[in-house]
Amino acid sequence: MKKIDNFLKAIIRLNEAIAVYNANPNNTVIRDGVIQRFEFTFELSWKAIKEYLVDQGMEKELQFPKQVLKTAYESYIISDENIWLEMVDARNATSLIYDDNTAGKIAENICSRFIVQLMALSKYFKDHC
Repeated sequence: MKKIDNFLKAIIRLNEAIAVYNANPNNTVIRDGVIQRFEFTFELSWKAIKEYLVDQGMEKELQFPKQVLKTAYESYIISDENIWLEMVDARNATSLIYDDNTAGKIAENICSRFIVQLMALSKYFKDHC
C-alpha cells in the first residue's frame, strides 16, 4: 500500500532529523527541519491509517484526520487517542508558528512524545501489512 510505504519512509527521515536536533538542540534551522518532517510524517500517518482501514473493509466515511484517528483508536491501531489529537493540533499550529517559544514546545513534543506514537504505528504496519 503506497501511503503506508511512504509513511514508513517518512518516519525514518523524521528519526534522522530528531537525532541531529538532539545533538544540536539550540540550532533553530534543525529544529524547524524537525517540525517540517513531522508535518509530512503526520499527514502520511493518518492517510496511511485511512488507506489501511479501507483496505480492511471499513465502509465508514473517513474524510478528516480526527475521524480517521477515532476509528483507528476504536480498531486498536493506535493506543492513545488523546496524544494523536494533540498531534493534529500541533500539526495545525505549525503553519501558524511565529515565535521561537511555540516552535520549541512543538519540537520538544515531537522528539519526546509524538515520535513514540508514530513509531508504534510504524510497528503496527510492519506487523500487519
